[in-house]
Amino acid sequence: MSFELRERDRRAIFILAAASTIYVLVSYAVLPAIDKLSQAPSRVSDTEEQLRKYRRALIRKGHHTEQLQQARKNVAEAEARFIRGDNPTLASVELQTIVEEAAKKVNLDLGQRNVSPARKKDDAFNEITIALALESTPAQILGFLAEIRKAPKYLTVRSAQMAPAQIMTEPPKKGDFMKTIRANITVAAPIPVQIRKNAD
Repeated sequence: MSFELRERDRRAIFILAAASTIYVLVSYAVLPAIDKLSQAPSRVSDTEEQLRKYRRALIRKGHHTEQLQQARKNVAEAEARFIRGDNPTLASVELQTIVEEAAKKVNLDLGQRNVSPARKKDDAFNEITIALALESTPAQILGFLAEIRKAPKYLTVRSAQMAPAQIMTEPPKKGDFMKTIRANITVAAPIPVQIRKNAD
């Protein structure tokens, strides 16, 4: 039995093959391309936003570097104003020297003095103090306190108690009244805690 394709059947097979090819092309090539094109505007806006972020980061990079260098410089300058805390004995000697120099500038004789060992103030600082008991004129004590305020290192006056050395109940019969006062002054110096880095 012979199988013969008629012209009409050939045309139908050809149309079916052409339709299948068109369907495959549309499904796997045209429709994905259309989807990509429809998503392109949103991808473009995302890319633009990313580029803006990168540009801002590049512009700020130099600015942050300058700020970091300035912060390091400020920290180094501030640290130079503290009495070093790596050796408590040397810190006590430095505090005594500063106090003695301030007293010399105003011709003040320091009486008793008592330096305390370093005590923890907080996580970043310890504190050493020197307690002074002296007798002098009000001008000398005020001058001494002004010199402590102008000291090359950070110092604070923790306490100052003053009382007249001689209480006047009546005018002196001979000479002038001695204008001296007794003072108990405590001067404190914060010393930074040494930060030990882990050697990992």
